[in-house]
Amino acid sequence: MEMEQERKWFSWRRLFLTIELLFILILIIWIEICLFISGPNLRYEDKIATQIMTIRANHQNIQEITRHVFSYVIYSGHDEEQYYWFNERGEVLTTRKMDEVDITKADYEAKNTYKLADYELKIGYGYDNPVYIIENKDFEIYLDMDTMKRVFYRIKGEVL
Repeated sequence: MEMEQERKWFSWRRLFLTIELLFILILIIWIEICLFISGPNLRYEDKIATQIMTIRANHQNIQEITRHVFSYVIYSGHDEEQYYWFNERGEVLTTRKMDEVDITKADYEAKNTYKLADYELKIGYGYDNPVYIIENKDFEIYLDMDTMKRVFYRIKGEVL
């Protein structure tokens, strides 16, 4: 008689119902993770790809499109004749002829004025003008492309 009373709480039907509910719960959690974690990231990557395709559609010969975020998002690239800077809508902000962009001058500034040995030199866009970006593990310096004056300086790790 004791054995019958102890087994009354157990039922195969309840066990399968519990397992089924656990499976549904895990499925719902998995769907939520897929939608709310990867969903916005996929949308962000799609937005960037669309912006780059818009630029390529209007400028077929453009090469090496890079994305630069400073005060706002800027894309830059070049063809055989000049460098271009675009906004997020793919509109040209400004251009420079190839011979106007002097990377060696910026390299000279980095080595002699700022006494740097290990750095990366890129082209970007500052507040209102194209800039040379000198960056290493400790800081970033933006030099105006036309005047070679420093327009921005940031020590990495500092709160702005």
